[in-house]
Amino acid sequence: MSEVWQVFIKTDCGLRAQCQICKKTYANSGTNTTNLWNHLQSKHKSKFKELDDQRKGFSGSPSPSSLLVNIDECDDEGSFSSTATTIPCSVNSTSSKMKNEKKMNQLPITSYTLTATAQARIDNVLAYFISTDMMPYSIVSKDGFKMYTNALNASYKIPSRKTMTESRIPYLYKVTKDNVETIVKNTLFMSFTTDCWTSVANQPFMALTGHYIDNDFNLGCICLGCIELIEDHTGDNIADALIMLFLEYNIEIPSNKICSFTTDHGSNVLKAVKNLNITHTPCFGHAFNIAVGRIFLLQQVNAIVVKVKKIQNIFAHSWQAVKHLKTEQERFGLKCIKFPSYSKTRWWSLLDLIKVVITQELALSSFLRTYKKGEYKKCIIDVEEFEVLKCIEMVLSPFREIADNLAGETYVTASAIYPVINNIKNKINEVSTNENTAELKNEMYNTISDLLDNRYNDNNALKITMVLDPRFKMKYINDTDQISVKYAMKTECLSAWMVWNEMHNGKEDGTDNLSMGNYSSPSKKIKQSGLLAIFGEPNVPNDRSSNQEDDTTPHKIEKEIEFYTGLPTISFCQNPLKWWNLNSSMYPFLTILARKFLTIQATSVASERVFSKGGLIVTDHRATLTNDHASQLVFLSANKAHVPIPV
Repeated sequence: MSEVWQVFIKTDCGLRAQCQICKKTYANSGTNTTNLWNHLQSKHKSKFKELDDQRKGFSGSPSPSSLLVNIDECDDEGSFSSTATTIPCSVNSTSSKMKNEKKMNQLPITSYTLTATAQARIDNVLAYFISTDMMPYSIVSKDGFKMYTNALNASYKIPSRKTMTESRIPYLYKVTKDNVETIVKNTLFMSFTTDCWTSVANQPFMALTGHYIDNDFNLGCICLGCIELIEDHTGDNIADALIMLFLEYNIEIPSNKICSFTTDHGSNVLKAVKNLNITHTPCFGHAFNIAVGRIFLLQQVNAIVVKVKKIQNIFAHSWQAVKHLKTEQERFGLKCIKFPSYSKTRWWSLLDLIKVVITQELALSSFLRTYKKGEYKKCIIDVEEFEVLKCIEMVLSPFREIADNLAGETYVTASAIYPVINNIKNKINEVSTNENTAELKNEMYNTISDLLDNRYNDNNALKITMVLDPRFKMKYINDTDQISVKYAMKTECLSAWMVWNEMHNGKEDGTDNLSMGNYSSPSKKIKQSGLLAIFGEPNVPNDRSSNQEDDTTPHKIEKEIEFYTGLPTISFCQNPLKWWNLNSSMYPFLTILARKFLTIQATSVASERVFSKGGLIVTDHRATLTNDHASQLVFLSANKAHVPIPV
C-alpha cells in the first residue's frame, strides 16, 4: 500500500479520500494516488518530504531532514501555523516515531462509514441469504454472525429481526411474486402439480407448482404458492383453495392455458381436479409405490420382508449391534456397510435394505447366531429365502432407475409412462418357465402391470404426449387406436392454435413473446416477389379455387400429423424439446401442440420438493413461525431461480 495512506483515509464508500491533516477530500475510486501526493507537496511540504523519503527507500538510512521531529500545530481551520519548531533527535527515536505514526494513521479500507444506500443494499443481500438458503430469522441476533459481519465491515449495522420479518423479506417476496406473475402471463400453456403437507408444527399446507416451456424450449418450473389449508381437506375445499391461487395470477378456471394436473390418487384430490374441469394425470410415483407395496404383501414375499424389517430394527436401536456387525464384516473381508433406514412411504428404502442383506449374507448370518447368545437366530434367512430376495432385487432394481428418471422436472417425463407399462408387459413374456422363481416373477410383474393399467387406462392426454415425443411417436399404440389418437391430436392442435393465434394477435408488432418461439404464424402468407410472383410455386396452379379445402387450417394440421408420424423415431439419448426447437418451422402447428402437452409431469414430485424445503424451514426449533412467514420463506426458496439478486 502506498505511503500516502498514512495521511489519507477512504470515505464515501471508497469513492473519495480525505486528508487527516486538513480534512480536504479528493475523488479517488481506484488505486491512483497522484492527486493525493500533489496535495501533500503543495499544502503539507514537511509531511510530503517525510513520506517521499520513505517511498524512495530512505527509511533505513534516514536523510538529515528526517532526523528532525516536526511539532507543527494546526489552527482551528485545519491549516498549519506559520511557525514551526524542529528538535534534533537520534536515528532510533525518529524510526520509532515513524512506525507509531504509521500505526495510528493507516486505517483499514473497510472502516469508512456506509451510506444509507449501501446499508440498504447489504440488508437486501442478507434477506436473500436468509430466504433462499433457508436460514432462521434469529441469525441476525447470533453472536458469531455479528462477529463475522463486524470483521467484514465494522460500519455495517445488522438489521433487527423485526426489520427482516416486516420489511426486507416481504419486499423480496413481493418482487419475486411479480416475476412469477410475469412468467405466468407470458406463458402460453402450463401444467401443474399439487399436494398437501403437514409441518412439524402440525399446520397443514398445500403447494402448487407450474411447468412451462420457455422461448428457448427449456422446461421451466415455478412455485405459485405454498399456502395454509385451514379448512377440512375435502375435495370442494381443495378446489376452492386452488381457484384462489389461480386468481392471484389471473388464471381463469376453466382455462385453455392449463393442460393437465398431476396429483396422487387420493379421493379428495381427484374430486378437486374434477370440480376444476381439468385433465388429470395420476402420479406415477404414487402408483408404483402402491404396486410395490402389493408385491411385498404376496404370500411368498411377506414373511421374508418381515424378517428384513426386524433385522433393520436391531441395528436402528443399538450401537452395540452395529459394532458387532462391523467386527463380523471385517472377519469375512466384506465392505463395512451400515443398514439404511426404512420408510413405508418410499418403496426403494426396502429395496436398499434387501440389497444390503444379500451382499452381507455371511457376516449377517454369523451376527444373528452369536449376538446376545443367539437371541435373534429366528431372523436368520435360509437359502430359499435368499433366492426370493434376489428375485425381488432383480425385478425391482430397474424400476428404481425408471422412477428416479420420471421424477425430473427439467426434462420431458410424462411421454415415457405408456412405454414403461409396455416394457413391463414384455418382461412377463420374457420370463423363462425353467426358473425356480418364474412363478413369483410373473406374479410380481402382473401385480405392477394390473395396477398401472387400471390407473392409466385410456388416458388421451398421455397418449398425445407420447406421440409428440419424437423418441416414441406411434410405436406403442396399436393400429386400431392410432386413428382415434390422430383425431384427438387434430382436435387439440386446432384448439391450441386458436389460443396461440389469439395471444399472438394480441401482441404489438415486434413484441417478443416468451412462449411463442422463433417460428411464424402457420397461416401467415409470404409476400411473393420476383420470379415467384410470375410463375407461382412449383406444381401449384395459380387458380387455387379448386384446392381451397387444402388451405384450411384443419387440413394443414392433418397433413402435418401424417407427415410427422410417418417419419422414423429419433434416438433415446436425444432431447425431444431441442428436436422440436430445430424442427419448429417444419411442423408449425404440432410445435404449438408440443409446447402444451410436453409440459405434463409424470409425477407430483415437484410439490414434494417444495415440502422438502418447507421441512428445512419449519423445524422443531422454528415451530412457532407464523404461517404467513412460513409461506413466504417456502415460496422464496422454491423460486430461488426467480428471486432478484441484490448485488
